[in-house]
Amino acid sequence: MKFFAAVAALAMPFVAAADYTSAAKDDQNIFYMYVESENAPASDPVVLWTNGGPGCSGLLGLFTEQGPFVPQSDGTVAYNEFAWSKVANMLFVEQPAGVGFSYGSDDDMHTGDDQAAVDNHQLILSFLERFPEVQANPFFITSESYGGHYMPTLAKEIVDNNADGAINFKGFAVGNPYTNAFTNKIAQYTAQYQHGALPAPLFNRWLDKCARRPSLINLENCTYLEGAMMEKMGNGINPYALDYPVCVEDAASSQALTLMHAMHEEGSPAKELLLPVENYEPCAEDFLLAWINTDEVKEAMHAKTGITWGSCSSKVRYSRKDMQKDMAPLYNYLIDGGYGLKILVYSGDDDSVCATSGTDAWIWDLGYETIAGKYWRDWKVDEQVAGYVSHFEDGVMTYATVHGAGHEVPTYKPKQALDLLQKFLSNEW
Repeated sequence: MKFFAAVAALAMPFVAAADYTSAAKDDQNIFYMYVESENAPASDPVVLWTNGGPGCSGLLGLFTEQGPFVPQSDGTVAYNEFAWSKVANMLFVEQPAGVGFSYGSDDDMHTGDDQAAVDNHQLILSFLERFPEVQANPFFITSESYGGHYMPTLAKEIVDNNADGAINFKGFAVGNPYTNAFTNKIAQYTAQYQHGALPAPLFNRWLDKCARRPSLINLENCTYLEGAMMEKMGNGINPYALDYPVCVEDAASSQALTLMHAMHEEGSPAKELLLPVENYEPCAEDFLLAWINTDEVKEAMHAKTGITWGSCSSKVRYSRKDMQKDMAPLYNYLIDGGYGLKILVYSGDDDSVCATSGTDAWIWDLGYETIAGKYWRDWKVDEQVAGYVSHFEDGVMTYATVHGAGHEVPTYKPKQALDLLQKFLSNEW
Protein backbone atom coordinates (compact mmCIF):
# COMPACT_ATOMS: atom_id res chain seq x y z
CA MET A 1 0.00 0.00 0.00
CA LYS A 2 1.02 3.63 -0.29
CA PHE A 3 1.61 4.98 3.18
CA PHE A 4 -0.22 8.16 4.21
CA ALA A 5 -1.04 8.95 0.58
CA ALA A 6 -4.20 10.72 1.68
CA VAL A 7 -2.46 12.49 4.51
CA ALA A 8 0.68 13.72 2.84
CA ALA A 9 -0.23 13.61 -0.87
CA LEU A 10 3.29 12.35 -1.55
CA ALA A 11 4.66 9.27 -3.24
CA MET A 12 5.70 7.01 -0.38
CA PRO A 13 7.88 3.93 -0.09
CA PHE A 14 6.08 0.76 0.92
CA VAL A 15 5.24 0.74 4.61
CA ALA A 16 3.45 -1.94 6.59
CA ALA A 17 2.27 -1.86 10.17
CA ALA A 18 1.48 -4.79 12.39
CA ASP A 19 1.10 -6.04 15.95
CA TYR A 20 3.20 -8.86 17.36
CA THR A 21 1.69 -10.72 20.33
CA SER A 22 4.23 -11.64 23.00
CA ALA A 23 4.80 -15.38 23.32
CA ALA A 24 5.38 -14.96 27.05
CA LYS A 25 2.37 -12.75 27.69
CA ASP A 26 -0.56 -13.41 25.37
CA ASP A 27 -2.20 -10.07 26.11
CA GLN A 28 0.92 -8.03 25.29
CA ASN A 29 0.94 -6.67 21.74
CA ILE A 30 3.96 -4.89 20.26
CA PHE A 31 3.41 -2.49 17.36
CA TYR A 32 5.91 -2.12 14.55
CA MET A 33 6.19 -0.37 11.19
CA TYR A 34 8.19 -1.58 8.23
CA VAL A 35 9.63 0.77 5.62
CA GLU A 36 11.09 -0.83 2.50
CA SER A 37 14.44 0.37 1.24
CA GLU A 38 14.32 3.07 -1.43
CA ASN A 39 17.39 1.46 -3.00
CA ALA A 40 17.19 -2.32 -3.50
CA PRO A 41 14.71 -3.83 -1.02
CA ALA A 42 15.21 -7.37 -2.30
CA SER A 43 18.87 -7.38 -1.28
CA ASP A 44 19.46 -4.49 1.13
CA PRO A 45 19.89 -5.28 4.84
CA VAL A 46 16.96 -5.25 7.22
CA VAL A 47 17.68 -2.88 10.12
CA LEU A 48 15.56 -2.98 13.26
CA TRP A 49 15.33 0.30 15.14
CA THR A 50 13.89 0.86 18.59
CA ASN A 51 14.26 3.87 20.87
CA GLY A 52 15.51 3.92 24.43
CA GLY A 53 13.93 5.28 27.58
CA PRO A 54 13.43 2.61 28.79
CA GLY A 55 9.89 2.75 27.51
CA CYS A 56 10.10 5.15 24.57
CA SER A 57 8.60 4.62 21.14
CA GLY A 58 10.52 3.45 18.07
CA LEU A 59 8.27 5.81 16.12
CA LEU A 60 10.35 8.64 17.57
CA GLY A 61 13.13 7.31 15.38
CA LEU A 62 10.78 6.97 12.43
CA PHE A 63 9.31 10.46 12.63
CA THR A 64 11.88 12.68 14.38
CA GLU A 65 15.20 11.08 13.50
CA GLN A 66 15.94 8.90 10.48
CA GLY A 67 12.61 7.91 8.91
CA PRO A 68 11.51 9.09 5.45
CA PHE A 69 8.98 11.65 6.73
CA VAL A 70 9.03 14.30 9.43
CA PRO A 71 5.85 15.98 10.80
CA GLN A 72 5.75 19.76 10.50
CA SER A 73 4.17 22.51 12.59
CA ASP A 74 1.30 22.93 10.09
CA GLY A 75 0.15 19.30 10.37
CA THR A 76 1.82 18.10 7.17
CA VAL A 77 4.90 15.89 6.74
CA ALA A 78 8.11 16.69 4.90
CA TYR A 79 10.43 14.27 3.11
CA ASN A 80 13.72 13.47 4.85
CA GLU A 81 16.47 13.24 2.25
CA PHE A 82 18.78 11.55 4.75
CA ALA A 83 16.42 8.74 5.78
CA TRP A 84 18.08 5.45 6.62
CA SER A 85 15.63 3.79 4.24
CA LYS A 86 17.88 5.16 1.51
CA VAL A 87 20.19 2.19 2.16
CA ALA A 88 18.21 -0.32 4.25
CA ASN A 89 14.83 -1.89 4.89
CA MET A 90 13.83 -0.29 8.21
CA LEU A 91 11.80 -2.01 10.92
CA PHE A 92 10.66 0.45 13.60
CA VAL A 93 9.52 -1.20 16.83
CA GLU A 94 7.50 0.18 19.76
CA GLN A 95 8.56 -1.88 22.75
CA PRO A 96 7.98 -3.04 25.41
CA ALA A 97 4.20 -3.42 25.43
CA GLY A 98 2.56 -0.27 26.75
CA VAL A 99 4.75 2.01 24.64
CA GLY A 100 3.12 4.09 21.88
CA PHE A 101 0.58 1.98 19.98
CA SER A 102 1.74 -1.23 21.68
CA TYR A 103 -0.73 -2.39 24.26
CA GLY A 104 -1.61 -5.02 26.83
CA SER A 105 -3.02 -5.49 30.28
CA ASP A 106 -2.32 -2.40 32.38
CA ASP A 107 -2.00 -4.78 35.35
CA ASP A 108 1.03 -6.51 33.84
CA MET A 109 3.41 -3.87 32.53
CA HIS A 110 6.42 -5.07 34.54
CA THR A 111 9.40 -5.98 32.40
CA GLY A 112 13.18 -5.75 32.17
CA ASP A 113 16.16 -6.34 29.92
CA ASP A 114 15.81 -10.12 29.61
CA GLN A 115 12.07 -10.06 28.90
CA ALA A 116 12.50 -7.25 26.38
CA ALA A 117 15.16 -9.32 24.60
CA VAL A 118 12.92 -12.39 24.44
CA ASP A 119 9.98 -10.39 23.11
CA ASN A 120 12.08 -8.55 20.52
CA HIS A 121 13.66 -11.80 19.35
CA GLN A 122 10.24 -13.38 18.87
CA LEU A 123 9.01 -10.23 17.15
CA ILE A 124 11.86 -10.52 14.61
CA LEU A 125 10.96 -14.15 13.91
CA SER A 126 7.31 -13.19 13.48
CA PHE A 127 8.27 -10.36 11.13
CA LEU A 128 10.42 -12.64 8.97
CA GLU A 129 7.57 -15.15 8.71
CA ARG A 130 5.33 -12.37 7.44
CA PHE A 131 7.97 -11.06 5.04
CA PRO A 132 9.83 -14.18 3.85
CA GLU A 133 11.22 -12.26 0.87
CA VAL A 134 13.78 -10.61 3.18
CA GLN A 135 14.48 -13.59 5.44
CA ALA A 136 17.86 -14.20 3.77
CA ASN A 137 18.87 -10.52 3.86
CA PRO A 138 21.52 -9.44 6.38
CA PHE A 139 19.76 -8.45 9.60
CA PHE A 140 21.02 -5.75 11.97
CA ILE A 141 19.58 -4.29 15.17
CA THR A 142 20.06 -0.63 16.13
CA SER A 143 19.09 1.79 18.88
CA GLU A 144 20.36 4.63 21.05
CA SER A 145 20.29 5.78 24.69
CA TYR A 146 18.85 2.89 26.77
CA GLY A 147 19.46 0.91 23.61
CA GLY A 148 22.84 0.49 25.31
CA HIS A 149 20.98 -2.19 27.31
CA TYR A 150 18.50 -3.31 24.67
CA MET A 151 20.98 -4.02 21.89
CA PRO A 152 23.69 -6.16 23.52
CA THR A 153 21.02 -8.05 25.48
CA LEU A 154 18.99 -8.73 22.32
CA ALA A 155 22.15 -9.65 20.40
CA LYS A 156 22.97 -12.26 23.05
CA GLU A 157 19.41 -13.58 22.97
CA ILE A 158 19.64 -14.03 19.20
CA VAL A 159 23.07 -15.71 19.04
CA ASP A 160 22.14 -18.04 21.90
CA ASN A 161 18.96 -19.16 20.14
CA ASN A 162 19.69 -19.04 16.43
CA ALA A 163 21.09 -22.49 15.74
CA ASP A 164 18.69 -22.92 12.83
CA GLY A 165 19.88 -19.68 11.23
CA ALA A 166 16.33 -18.32 11.10
CA ILE A 167 17.78 -14.81 11.45
CA ASN A 168 20.71 -13.88 9.21
CA PHE A 169 22.06 -11.85 12.09
CA LYS A 170 25.09 -9.75 11.26
CA GLY A 171 25.48 -7.32 14.15
CA PHE A 172 24.28 -4.18 15.87
CA ALA A 173 24.84 -0.44 16.17
CA VAL A 174 24.05 1.72 19.16
CA GLY A 175 24.36 5.48 19.61
CA ASN A 176 25.17 7.35 22.84
CA PRO A 177 24.60 4.12 24.74
CA TYR A 178 23.65 3.97 28.41
CA THR A 179 26.07 1.22 29.41
CA ASN A 180 27.45 1.71 32.94
CA ALA A 181 25.24 3.68 35.32
CA PHE A 182 28.06 5.03 37.50
CA THR A 183 30.48 6.17 34.79
CA ASN A 184 27.54 7.53 32.80
CA LYS A 185 26.56 9.81 35.69
CA ILE A 186 30.12 11.10 36.10
CA ALA A 187 30.28 11.87 32.39
CA GLN A 188 26.89 13.63 32.48
CA TYR A 189 27.77 16.23 35.09
CA THR A 190 31.31 16.63 33.78
CA ALA A 191 29.99 17.46 30.31
CA GLN A 192 27.55 19.97 31.74
CA TYR A 193 30.28 21.62 33.77
CA GLN A 194 32.68 21.74 30.82
CA HIS A 195 29.97 23.46 28.77
CA GLY A 196 29.70 26.20 31.38
CA ALA A 197 26.31 25.13 32.72
CA LEU A 198 27.42 24.50 36.31
CA PRO A 199 29.35 26.61 38.86
CA ALA A 200 32.83 25.31 39.68
CA PRO A 201 32.46 25.26 43.51
CA LEU A 202 29.31 23.12 43.38
CA PHE A 203 30.64 20.78 40.68
CA ASN A 204 34.00 20.35 42.39
CA ARG A 205 32.27 19.53 45.66
CA TRP A 206 30.24 16.83 43.90
CA LEU A 207 33.32 15.59 42.03
CA ASP A 208 35.27 15.24 45.27
CA LYS A 209 32.52 13.43 47.16
CA CYS A 210 30.61 11.51 44.49
CA ALA A 211 32.88 10.58 41.57
CA ARG A 212 34.66 7.81 43.45
CA ARG A 213 33.73 4.12 43.67
CA PRO A 214 29.98 3.78 44.43
CA SER A 215 30.70 1.89 47.66
CA LEU A 216 32.62 4.88 49.01
CA ILE A 217 30.08 7.62 48.43
CA ASN A 218 27.31 8.98 50.62
CA LEU A 219 24.26 8.48 48.41
CA GLU A 220 22.08 10.95 50.33
CA ASN A 221 24.64 13.75 50.06
CA CYS A 222 25.31 13.02 46.38
CA THR A 223 21.61 13.00 45.55
CA TYR A 224 21.29 16.41 47.19
CA LEU A 225 24.28 17.78 45.27
CA GLU A 226 22.95 16.42 41.98
CA GLY A 227 19.62 18.07 42.61
CA ALA A 228 21.42 21.33 43.36
CA MET A 229 23.40 21.08 40.11
CA MET A 230 20.28 20.48 38.07
CA GLU A 231 18.59 23.42 39.73
CA LYS A 232 21.53 25.65 38.82
CA MET A 233 21.51 24.47 35.20
CA GLY A 234 17.75 25.07 34.96
CA ASN A 235 15.69 24.32 31.88
CA GLY A 236 17.28 26.82 29.52
CA ILE A 237 20.07 24.42 28.51
CA ASN A 238 19.29 21.29 26.51
CA PRO A 239 21.05 18.51 28.49
CA TYR A 240 21.19 16.08 25.58
CA ALA A 241 22.30 18.62 22.99
CA LEU A 242 24.11 21.23 25.03
CA ASP A 243 24.65 23.72 22.22
CA TYR A 244 21.15 23.50 20.73
CA PRO A 245 17.99 25.44 21.65
CA VAL A 246 15.13 24.10 23.72
CA CYS A 247 11.44 24.11 22.87
CA VAL A 248 9.63 26.97 24.60
CA GLU A 249 6.20 25.41 24.04
CA ASP A 250 4.69 22.61 26.12
CA ALA A 251 7.05 19.77 25.30
CA ALA A 252 6.73 16.03 24.90
CA SER A 253 8.35 13.51 27.25
CA SER A 254 11.49 12.66 25.32
CA GLN A 255 13.53 9.50 25.72
CA ALA A 256 16.51 11.40 27.16
CA LEU A 257 14.29 13.05 29.75
CA THR A 258 12.83 9.64 30.56
CA LEU A 259 16.31 8.19 30.97
CA MET A 260 17.39 11.08 33.21
CA HIS A 261 14.40 10.39 35.47
CA ALA A 262 15.26 6.68 35.52
CA MET A 263 18.86 7.40 36.47
CA HIS A 264 17.79 9.07 39.74
CA GLU A 265 16.38 7.21 42.70
CA GLU A 266 12.72 7.55 43.70
CA GLY A 267 12.27 10.51 46.01
CA SER A 268 15.35 12.27 44.69
CA PRO A 269 14.99 16.07 44.56
CA ALA A 270 16.65 15.89 41.15
CA LYS A 271 13.55 14.17 39.76
CA GLU A 272 11.45 17.25 40.47
CA LEU A 273 13.93 19.50 38.66
CA LEU A 274 14.03 17.62 35.37
CA LEU A 275 12.07 19.92 33.09
CA PRO A 276 11.12 18.98 29.50
CA VAL A 277 13.51 19.84 26.71
CA GLU A 278 13.27 18.91 23.08
CA ASN A 279 15.01 17.84 19.93
CA TYR A 280 16.28 20.13 17.20
CA GLU A 281 13.88 21.06 15.49
CA PRO A 282 13.30 21.94 19.18
CA CYS A 283 9.57 21.15 19.07
CA ALA A 284 9.67 18.14 16.72
CA GLU A 285 8.01 15.82 19.22
CA ASP A 286 5.18 18.32 19.76
CA PHE A 287 4.54 18.38 16.00
CA LEU A 288 4.58 14.57 15.99
CA LEU A 289 2.14 14.32 18.91
CA ALA A 290 -0.40 16.58 17.25
CA TRP A 291 -0.11 14.83 13.88
CA ILE A 292 0.02 11.17 14.88
CA ASN A 293 -2.98 11.36 17.22
CA THR A 294 -5.44 12.28 14.48
CA ASP A 295 -7.85 9.49 13.56
CA GLU A 296 -6.86 9.78 9.92
CA VAL A 297 -3.20 9.04 10.64
CA LYS A 298 -3.97 6.23 13.10
CA GLU A 299 -6.21 4.54 10.56
CA ALA A 300 -3.57 4.89 7.84
CA MET A 301 -1.05 3.28 10.20
CA HIS A 302 -3.46 0.47 11.17
CA ALA A 303 -3.05 1.46 14.81
CA LYS A 304 -5.78 1.19 17.43
CA THR A 305 -7.63 4.49 17.20
CA GLY A 306 -8.59 4.32 20.88
CA ILE A 307 -4.96 4.69 21.97
CA THR A 308 -3.56 8.17 22.54
CA TRP A 309 0.02 7.91 21.33
CA GLY A 310 2.81 9.25 23.52
CA SER A 311 6.54 9.34 22.84
CA CYS A 312 7.39 7.61 26.13
CA SER A 313 5.23 5.45 28.38
CA SER A 314 4.26 6.10 31.98
CA LYS A 315 2.64 2.65 32.19
CA VAL A 316 5.72 0.49 31.76
CA ARG A 317 7.28 -0.64 35.04
CA TYR A 318 10.86 -1.34 34.05
CA SER A 319 13.26 -3.13 36.38
CA ARG A 320 15.38 -0.57 38.23
CA LYS A 321 17.83 -3.36 39.03
CA ASP A 322 18.38 -3.91 35.31
CA MET A 323 19.06 -0.21 34.80
CA GLN A 324 22.06 -0.52 37.13
CA LYS A 325 23.63 -3.48 35.29
CA ASP A 326 26.95 -2.96 33.53
CA MET A 327 26.51 -3.94 29.89
CA ALA A 328 30.21 -3.87 28.99
CA PRO A 329 30.79 -7.61 29.69
CA LEU A 330 28.21 -8.49 27.06
CA TYR A 331 30.50 -6.96 24.42
CA ASN A 332 33.22 -9.40 25.47
CA TYR A 333 30.71 -12.24 25.25
CA LEU A 334 29.56 -11.27 21.77
CA ILE A 335 33.04 -10.56 20.41
CA ASP A 336 34.91 -13.47 22.00
CA GLY A 337 32.14 -15.94 21.13
CA GLY A 338 33.14 -15.97 17.49
CA TYR A 339 29.67 -15.14 16.20
CA GLY A 340 31.01 -13.05 13.31
CA LEU A 341 29.09 -9.96 14.37
CA LYS A 342 29.90 -6.39 13.40
CA ILE A 343 29.43 -3.84 16.17
CA LEU A 344 29.27 -0.07 15.83
CA VAL A 345 29.24 2.19 18.88
CA TYR A 346 28.81 5.85 17.98
CA SER A 347 28.54 8.95 20.12
CA GLY A 348 27.31 12.47 19.45
CA ASP A 349 29.80 14.61 21.36
CA ASP A 350 27.33 17.38 22.31
CA ASP A 351 25.27 15.11 24.58
CA SER A 352 25.54 15.14 28.36
CA VAL A 353 22.87 12.55 29.21
CA CYS A 354 25.04 9.75 27.77
CA ALA A 355 28.19 11.74 27.16
CA THR A 356 31.09 10.62 24.99
CA SER A 357 33.43 10.45 27.97
CA GLY A 358 31.03 7.96 29.57
CA THR A 359 31.47 5.67 26.56
CA ASP A 360 35.23 6.24 26.70
CA ALA A 361 35.15 5.04 30.31
CA TRP A 362 34.20 1.49 29.32
CA ILE A 363 34.92 0.88 25.64
CA TRP A 364 38.72 1.25 25.92
CA ASP A 365 38.75 -1.18 28.87
CA LEU A 366 37.18 -4.09 26.99
CA GLY A 367 40.67 -5.42 26.29
CA TYR A 368 40.88 -5.14 22.51
CA GLU A 369 43.67 -3.52 20.55
CA THR A 370 42.93 -1.11 17.73
CA ILE A 371 44.01 -2.03 14.21
CA ALA A 372 47.34 -0.50 13.23
CA GLY A 373 46.75 2.75 11.40
CA LYS A 374 43.05 2.80 12.32
CA TYR A 375 43.19 4.42 15.72
CA TRP A 376 41.34 7.71 16.22
CA ARG A 377 41.30 8.91 12.61
CA ASP A 378 38.98 11.65 11.44
CA TRP A 379 36.16 10.78 9.05
CA LYS A 380 34.68 13.42 6.81
CA VAL A 381 31.42 14.40 5.15
CA ASP A 382 31.52 17.13 2.50
CA GLU A 383 35.25 17.51 3.21
CA GLN A 384 34.52 18.54 6.81
CA VAL A 385 35.46 16.49 9.87
CA ALA A 386 32.34 14.61 10.95
CA GLY A 387 34.03 12.97 13.93
CA TYR A 388 36.71 10.47 14.83
CA VAL A 389 36.76 6.72 14.34
CA SER A 390 38.72 3.78 15.74
CA HIS A 391 38.61 0.18 14.53
CA PHE A 392 39.37 -2.68 16.87
CA GLU A 393 41.21 -5.91 16.11
CA ASP A 394 39.70 -8.37 13.65
CA GLY A 395 37.31 -5.65 12.51
CA VAL A 396 34.63 -6.78 14.95
CA MET A 397 33.99 -3.39 16.51
CA THR A 398 34.11 0.25 15.45
CA TYR A 399 33.85 3.28 17.71
CA ALA A 400 32.98 6.60 16.10
CA THR A 401 32.25 10.04 17.45
CA VAL A 402 29.92 12.44 15.64
CA HIS A 403 31.10 16.00 16.09
CA GLY A 404 28.41 18.48 17.13
CA ALA A 405 25.66 15.87 17.41
CA GLY A 406 23.39 15.53 20.41
CA HIS A 407 21.91 12.45 22.06
CA GLU A 408 19.84 11.46 19.01
CA VAL A 409 22.57 11.66 16.36
CA PRO A 410 20.30 11.43 13.27
CA THR A 411 18.20 14.35 14.55
CA TYR A 412 21.11 16.74 14.90
CA LYS A 413 23.44 15.50 12.14
CA PRO A 414 21.24 13.62 9.66
CA LYS A 415 23.66 13.58 6.73
CA GLN A 416 26.54 12.40 8.89
CA ALA A 417 24.33 9.75 10.53
CA LEU A 418 23.33 8.31 7.15
CA ASP A 419 26.97 8.27 6.06
CA LEU A 420 27.86 6.50 9.31
CA LEU A 421 25.20 3.83 8.78
CA GLN A 422 26.12 3.31 5.15
CA LYS A 423 29.80 2.83 5.99
CA PHE A 424 28.87 0.33 8.70
CA LEU A 425 26.49 -1.73 6.58
CA SER A 426 28.69 -1.78 3.48
CA ASN A 427 31.89 -2.81 5.28
CA GLU A 428 33.57 0.37 4.03
CA TRP A 429 35.11 0.58 7.48
